Amino acid sequence: MIGLVFAATVINYLDRQTLSVLSPVLRQEFGMNNVTYSRIVSAFMVAYTIMNGVSGPLIDRLGTRLGYALCVGWWSAASIAHALATNAATLGAFRFLLGMGEAGNWPAGIRVVAEWFPVEERALACGIFNSGSSIGALIATPLVVFLSLQFGWRSAFVTIGLTGLVWLIIWCAVYRVPDSHPTGKKAVARIPVRVLLRTKFVRQFTIAKMFFDPVWYFYIFWFPEYLKSARHFELASIGKVGWIPFLAADLGNLAGGWVCGRLLHAGISVNVARKGTVCSPFA
Repeated sequence: MIGLVFAATVINYLDRQTLSVLSPVLRQEFGMNNVTYSRIVSAFMVAYTIMNGVSGPLIDRLGTRLGYALCVGWWSAASIAHALATNAATLGAFRFLLGMGEAGNWPAGIRVVAEWFPVEERALACGIFNSGSSIGALIATPLVVFLSLQFGWRSAFVTIGLTGLVWLIIWCAVYRVPDSHPTGKKAVARIPVRVLLRTKFVRQFTIAKMFFDPVWYFYIFWFPEYLKSARHFELASIGKVGWIPFLAADLGNLAGGWVCGRLLHAGISVNVARKGTVCSPFA
């Protein structure tokens, strides 16, 4: 099951990175300057930000199987639609639609982890599926360059969008909720949003993301353009080196998930020894 979420995350970033890798080509074809390209990037991010707050409750209501399928189907169709772009405005519109669908990947993926893994294994499970983002970005650079040089830039959007539809068929055929939940059958009370916003951890994590994500998104959206504009790389040369930062991110995802899992397991063991009960060391 975590393999399915990993594959969806790879596809998510393949779809996301296609525009970034092709930005030198598309900017020339559509006559886009830095400001115009940044607006197209922002169209994706605005939709992504809004739908982060919508997709979680939607997946909770629809269930993991249907909710995840809806998100992947939406973003795959939006990715294919990029091939129909004729100017910067239509490209931005399709980018907005892509952001709407892609935001659901992480709420759905985390829900799969919660359904299938006990608490002490969830950090590593999240690290595994989250590494799909870096794997997708790593693969995207040489793959998109190859498809574009061989068959034209529109073929890259169509081909990668179709991989999401293939995943969707497999997901609908395979995924199920486990008969026995790894953390037991006790229902977990819903926590109101206002309570979450007052939680110290949520505030700290949100602030950390505000500082970390701009660095990550530079590599996601602007790195190929930087190599083209500042270092004068041709598209083929970008395909040869543009994947390197994402390989490092992959190693960090897996190592971070493993370390967090070990620390959490050690904390639970300490609590068991002290209190005779299993509880979170961070409670």
